[in-house]
Amino acid sequence: MHKIIIVSLCIFLSACASHYGAARITSIPEGAEVISVEDGSSLGVTPTTVVWKEGSSNRQHLILRFQKAGYHEKVSSFWLHMRHSKSNDAVANPDIVEVNLRKKGE
Repeated sequence: MHKIIIVSLCIFLSACASHYGAARITSIPEGAEVISVEDGSSLGVTPTTVVWKEGSSNRQHLILRFQKAGYHEKVSSFWLHMRHSKSNDAVANPDIVEVNLRKKGE
């Protein structure tokens, strides 16, 4: 009986744990606005580090839009590993995302 309760408690606690992932996002050239395609929110201007928090350690598929005056807008997607239990650990070990923007008129 005690083993069943302990296993159930462990499953319950792990399901409620937060998992973090971070991406160090850069662009060539720098200074592009990074926008979440999912909700349209601005995540910052390159170079930037963004942290995501989820209830699951499963990888998250993220789609971002990059825009900078004088350059073609670009949409890029990647899988983010949600392997950290603390946001500070995620920031210290981010996934690297680099995007090249194409200048208008070229």
